[in-house]
Amino acid sequence: MSSGYAQNWYKGVDDSDDEDDISEEYRHTKDSILWCIEATPTMLAPLLCADSSSRDPSQPTPSSSARPATHNLDWTGPPAKSKMEECLRCAYAMMRRRVISSPKDLVSILIWNCDSKGTGETRAEDGCHVLLDVQPITAHNIRTLKEILEKAQEDENYLNELFKPVNGANAIGSALAMANSMFRERSPTAQNRIFWVTDNDDPLSGEEQLYGPISKRREDLREMGYEIEPFFVPPTFDADFDLDKFYGDFIALDSDEGEPTAWPVVSKSLRVALDGMIASLRTKEAVKRVSFKIPFVLGKDLSIGIVGYNLIGEETKRLPTKVDLSTAEGVEVVTKTVYKDQDTGALLDRKSEVKKYFQVGRADIERGTQASKLFFSDADIRKVKTLGRPPSLKLLGFKPREGHLKVWETIKHSYFIYPDEERYSGSTRTFASLLKTMVNKDVIGYASFIPRTTSKPQVVLLLPQAEKLSDAGVQVAPPGIHLIQLPFADDMRELGVDSTLTVMRPYGEDDDEEPEQPEVDLCKKIISYMRKLYNPDLFPNPALNFFYETLAAVALNEDLPEPDDRTVPAYETIDQRVGKYIRQLRDLVPQDQNDPSRVTTSSKKRIGGTASSKKGATDDDDPPPDLSDFVDDVRQNAKMTVARLKDVLKLMREPTSGNKADLFQRAMNYLKEHGLWESAPAKGKKGTKVKGSDDEMELGDDDDDDAKPHKKKKKRVALDDDDDE
Repeated sequence: MSSGYAQNWYKGVDDSDDEDDISEEYRHTKDSILWCIEATPTMLAPLLCADSSSRDPSQPTPSSSARPATHNLDWTGPPAKSKMEECLRCAYAMMRRRVISSPKDLVSILIWNCDSKGTGETRAEDGCHVLLDVQPITAHNIRTLKEILEKAQEDENYLNELFKPVNGANAIGSALAMANSMFRERSPTAQNRIFWVTDNDDPLSGEEQLYGPISKRREDLREMGYEIEPFFVPPTFDADFDLDKFYGDFIALDSDEGEPTAWPVVSKSLRVALDGMIASLRTKEAVKRVSFKIPFVLGKDLSIGIVGYNLIGEETKRLPTKVDLSTAEGVEVVTKTVYKDQDTGALLDRKSEVKKYFQVGRADIERGTQASKLFFSDADIRKVKTLGRPPSLKLLGFKPREGHLKVWETIKHSYFIYPDEERYSGSTRTFASLLKTMVNKDVIGYASFIPRTTSKPQVVLLLPQAEKLSDAGVQVAPPGIHLIQLPFADDMRELGVDSTLTVMRPYGEDDDEEPEQPEVDLCKKIISYMRKLYNPDLFPNPALNFFYETLAAVALNEDLPEPDDRTVPAYETIDQRVGKYIRQLRDLVPQDQNDPSRVTTSSKKRIGGTASSKKGATDDDDPPPDLSDFVDDVRQNAKMTVARLKDVLKLMREPTSGNKADLFQRAMNYLKEHGLWESAPAKGKKGTKVKGSDDEMELGDDDDDDAKPHKKKKKRVALDDDDDE
């Protein structure tokens, strides 16, 4: 949704009755970014203030989710000595990030208003230095730029000598012409963007007669679809950048509809602006493609066209490329799926010789019956799945927004829809009217949704979103409608919890006032101190970024980076804020009392079956377990299995390791120590016998986990009488 149409379809729909044709959104497969940096004396001069390197004491500490401004610039050396060096470091960070994640992208660097013409012989313009021409990002280009930065780090005058500013007329016209030429010749099909960096607010020095030719070249860039993203900073920390002199009207040209675009923003710190731009590239690396184009049926014989986008999608690692090692060049392997007959091994044609079936019932080997197989063609399966309906979005009705928007009932990610004027004329005007009415009346809609021919019908909620602009006039949220997928009755699940424990103190019979709830008050205080909105921009995927950075370091022969995991809680900060309240809460709330016999998951081990749960580990106030059934079975010489003995030992909170004889002896020792066993004569039985001091007990071999399955042996185990003490 980065195209002009996607962001500005809403503009002018109520201003004119003329329905202009809206072109299809360009879906570029790669980006081409040209850094246009003006070489001014202040851009090359040493930074005199510590604004760009010091940290505001009111900001969060580095242990929290915030990070220093230079963190995203991928440079481990000292702070940059000039704004020019800062820009080149930012371009270096961009190239490092995209060489792995977006290898098709193009990055170039043009330093204008300087004496040197660089290496671009065919693209030479007066006052322009082509540091990197428009071409795919390579390890060689990254190393070349790194060498320049290393020289600039050693010699503070290196960049000043390399990009010496011109004396006389400004070269802004040559820079615009060269940018246009570079894009047209080297990246005509890419999404071309210019990062325009300068601290000179009046490049024409007040000569108004030069504004006409310059604005014409700026108009040429706009007509070609080349976007300009400005980075304006004051020349010094105590000066201002005046947009009214030149760049305000230069950047915010009037659009075709007659409305001016957003006024550019001036940043007080170039480093902070560039760092934020690099951080935002993570959200732009994933290619934004149209997810579906379907009709939106508003009523009988009334439909408009809509285009849907995925706003959120899990970003995964790029798959490695498989190559044939038997070839000298390592030719890429082409993956091909084939179908073979299970019996003969013959290759089958997937379309004509392969069908799909659904199994009904189960095979019964004893009775000699087979499960039924119902065969379907792909068309039959598609018809059953979609109920024979074509892809569409059909409006069902509206309801008040309050009380009907439940976040926990969403089952999948949402879509964001725009009008599609190409397939249905008048879609933009109708969609804008519907959106405006839903926003004004504060209602949400419901619709039946089938995005593709292979999709099943889904009930969706239509959530309107009005356009939001920042104080500077920049669009923060575009106008459109979210499609939130809702569950069916078959998708709902019961929690299955009959009751829950509570620390709430109930009313007493003689209490006239509500009892105090110190535990609840502490929890409220802890939550109030730890409350913080989640901003995805501050939490990049640590595994994904570490993977890309490691690959880039290996390719550039650099030291491997350290992982940056911002999901790790800032324990020191948390302890400083709410540590004393957490400790008070722990003293007030007693430990949970769990009955191991009722636990059916692997958490049994954590509750009472681990080696750490030894005798004497339980509180003296805990009631003893009910072992009467086990004692009766022992007296009657009932058959004992390993599983039964382990369950009994878990009730006793005794270890459950060892063979059957060890388990039984451990249980008997517990009974004797707790006064639950008195010696009694027992009749011998066939089976494995365990001798104690005065009794014998049969331990059956059935279900014995420790016995060998191929042979059962009777085993007599003698136990020392010393254990009875």
